[in-house]
Amino acid sequence: GLVSQLYKEVYNIRLARSTDGLLKESNKVSRRNLREGDLVFFTSRASKKKVAHVGIYLKNGYFAHASTSKGVMVNHLSENYYKKGWRKSGRVW
Repeated sequence: GLVSQLYKEVYNIRLARSTDGLLKESNKVSRRNLREGDLVFFTSRASKKKVAHVGIYLKNGYFAHASTSKGVMVNHLSENYYKKGWRKSGRVW
């Protein structure tokens, strides 16, 4: 996945490839304490409350993630879709 690939190339850290694995490997961090490189987790309409999507926090509310239809994208946490789907954030270092 995008997250594990980026962490390996940028931070030289090996992470799980699955969203569930990334969730287990990360330590919870509050939304207001997000730092660059933290992971942000979201649900989808289909998954209800279950975490289905993960991105990497950049700064100023922006995060990078992979979309199956549009490739790598940068979005803002305040966008309605991501505000509604927000589950938690975590730090792996």
